[in-house]
Amino acid sequence: MSDFQINIGRRSLARHKQSDKSEPLKKMSNVREVGVVYDVKKTSTQLLNKVIHYFEAAGKKVVTIGFLEEKDLGDLVPSYKEDYFCKKDLNFWKLPKASAVGKFIAKDFDYLINLDMIGRNELQAISTYSVSKTRIGKHFEQYSFAQDFMIKSLSETSEELFNDIKQYIK
Repeated sequence: MSDFQINIGRRSLARHKQSDKSEPLKKMSNVREVGVVYDVKKTSTQLLNKVIHYFEAAGKKVVTIGFLEEKDLGDLVPSYKEDYFCKKDLNFWKLPKASAVGKFIAKDFDYLINLDMIGRNELQAISTYSVSKTRIGKHFEQYSFAQDFMIKSLSETSEELFNDIKQYIK
């Protein structure tokens, strides 16, 4: 049943009408606000802090959203700069409910960086639904609609992927 749900969820994402984005990729110097999407269990706190510091050191505002594959958030406490969602925030098709991620996806980030390494509906949905100007992430054939700028990377960790992304946005 789970694969069925994921496949239907992916099809639903593919049918989502994207906003028209006719802007070219902004230079890092012109970026003001960055959003970061990540898997809480697969992305170390050290890497997340490194990503945040990279952008904040350049004077950019950074907001993050992490997915925790648990029934509830446990000890994780959302704040104004970081948000979280978990299994209880997903619908039947394993897609995030608007009530859980609506505030994040409505923000018009200059860059939305998706650190998803395996192609998860839960994380790709954030990119798909986002109104961000430029959505950047790893290339997944089945999620070609989710990013505006996809990086074909041989990276096997989120840190390697972020290093690849940095090469393109400098």
